[in-house]
Amino acid sequence: MSHEADGVHRHTPWFALSIAGLLMVVALAGPALLSVDPLHQTLSAASQPPSVEWLLGTDPLGRSVLARTIAGARISLGAALLASGLTAGLGAAAGLLAAELGGTAERALLAITDTIYACPALLLVLLVTELFDGGVWMVTVSLVATRWPAFTRLCHPLARAALRRPDAEASRLLGFGRLYRLHRHAWPAVRPSIVSISALQFGNALLSIAALGFLGVGLLPPQPEWGAMIAEAIPYLGDQPVMLAAPALGIFAATWCATLLGEAYAPGDPSP
Repeated sequence: MSHEADGVHRHTPWFALSIAGLLMVVALAGPALLSVDPLHQTLSAASQPPSVEWLLGTDPLGRSVLARTIAGARISLGAALLASGLTAGLGAAAGLLAAELGGTAERALLAITDTIYACPALLLVLLVTELFDGGVWMVTVSLVATRWPAFTRLCHPLARAALRRPDAEASRLLGFGRLYRLHRHAWPAVRPSIVSISALQFGNALLSIAALGFLGVGLLPPQPEWGAMIAEAIPYLGDQPVMLAAPALGIFAATWCATLLGEAYAPGDPSP
């Protein structure tokens, strides 16, 4: 249903797009532009307040809060983007495949999907990450392995309905292969939902990565990661609130933008 028909009109969230673009520029180019190593400790400059020399101050080990926040953007945003992209790809592929195969293969795929979906995702991520000593790749793999069923459950009924339409049946009777049918008939039916949910999944993945870092079982120190930086800043919150505010603001801005974009490009919304 169009927005004109239901009385709702949404504009493209240009402000959210701008903030998202700025965050990605900071994540990609920021570390290369820094003159301060985010891992370098200058104990003589420990716990400095914001100043001209240290724009966001320093932590108790004399490391630049600004440098660590920018370096943490590459790790946190990069891992969340990779995890959400792989999750969407794997989940959509499983949903499309189940809809096309049908029969026993479809039931088996959906049974696996429902089993994983029923498990507490964050608990599984915590368990796997702790067992394999963390690291950015292990966190990413854990998130993908536990979150893809949501996309499969979304794509499967949409793809199945699309493949039962007369035009899709005509393609099958004319001898077109499965890949053609999936690309021509099923994928257009699921694509708007995948784009929208992927944006929301990015925010979810970022929060999960930050939660793991906060608990000390995610990305390994001394590499800066926003969740771990928040955990490090809590004991010094009264004296140096910027230590916590900088990474927290980054997480808030990224998840807020992802939510706005996911809602704006949901099925039925105007195309970007």
